Amino acid sequence: MKTNANMQAIRKVAVAVNLSNASWRDFLTGFFDYAKRKTHWDIRVVQSAEELERAAPGCHGIVTGITPSPRVFALCAKAATPLAAIGADWKPKRKGILLACIRNDNEAIGRFCAQHFQTLGKFAAAGFVPSNNSDDWSAARQKGFLDSFRTAAKSTFPTVAEPGSDKDIAALADWLLSLPKPTAIMAAWDMRAVHVLSACRLAHLKVPGQVAVIGVDNDPLLCDFTTPTLTSVAPDHILEGQLAAKTIDRMMRRSPRLASHPITYLNTAKKMAERESARPVSPAASLIARALAFIDGHAAENIKTADVVATLGVSRSLLDLRFREFRNETVAQAITSRRLAEVARRLRSTNLSIRAISAACGFGNVNHLKNLFKRTFKMSMRDWRKSEYSKSNR
Repeated sequence: MKTNANMQAIRKVAVAVNLSNASWRDFLTGFFDYAKRKTHWDIRVVQSAEELERAAPGCHGIVTGITPSPRVFALCAKAATPLAAIGADWKPKRKGILLACIRNDNEAIGRFCAQHFQTLGKFAAAGFVPSNNSDDWSAARQKGFLDSFRTAAKSTFPTVAEPGSDKDIAALADWLLSLPKPTAIMAAWDMRAVHVLSACRLAHLKVPGQVAVIGVDNDPLLCDFTTPTLTSVAPDHILEGQLAAKTIDRMMRRSPRLASHPITYLNTAKKMAERESARPVSPAASLIARALAFIDGHAAENIKTADVVATLGVSRSLLDLRFREFRNETVAQAITSRRLAEVARRLRSTNLSIRAISAACGFGNVNHLKNLFKRTFKMSMRDWRKSEYSKSNR
């Protein structure tokens, strides 16, 4: 007696993914799980656009995480072969293609990462390291992360060299050194996070003490063998594979519930695989935050380092050590910087005289302030005020 499986027509399905990435291997796990339970398919896995072009003729359905060649798109249109695009949102120029786009909600991944960082404590800055400067999925993760992070100091690394090259790592190191500490860094994916860890070693930055790092994809070959081990967002790629198989199955069956135009399914299931690179903010970082809060509130009162030390109840040597470690400056330099920032704010936003501003900001000697301001801003207080006034009236 023939079984239901034997009575079903065998459908040929091509799946094009890059098996060097753990996320695609997890995707295939989910895809085959659905296929074994629900379908009767002859599945061919390929790893390049060229292989897909050779495998596509005669297929009843194509699932791909690799951009197909124009010839494959033409074949899909001519033969009415349904196409499921993974991790993409294509709008092909050729009409007549039955297309479903299945991708993660990348903005949600960025928001999820920001929320996790903020459970670890207060960071002085947040930075995002993109895959490169053109990937849409990377840009979406960047937006979700930086828009959700509650800090004024936010920055995106401007990729200027081949990611992972010596030039790129050196530029990353310089960028990381420029950010206030402690810094929370999200990388677009795990390999980019590995580059960040290399840059931290080059810059002698402590991870996670000064810089905390989180990647995306939870690739164990990358995350478990870095130093330190890498915390990573783990999207549910197995679920994504199951959804892709279910979708192409419905498309090949010409389900009446399918629309005739592209459909986008968002896979938002995710978790955080916690390792060593992102831990709760250290007591040292908390000490810096408390010191800066006191300085911000009292800088105009002519406070000294001794006042900060007395308020926090720690030794001056320890406090200066932590400031040099996390901010590359002493407590006295931090106080002066904050007072000069207040001077600049009053020059820009008030008509008070320079002498009045000097007194209000805790500078007893107006000539000392003028010399200090000129060394810092590279122009006199009077010229700086004129320059700012001109900018505001353009």
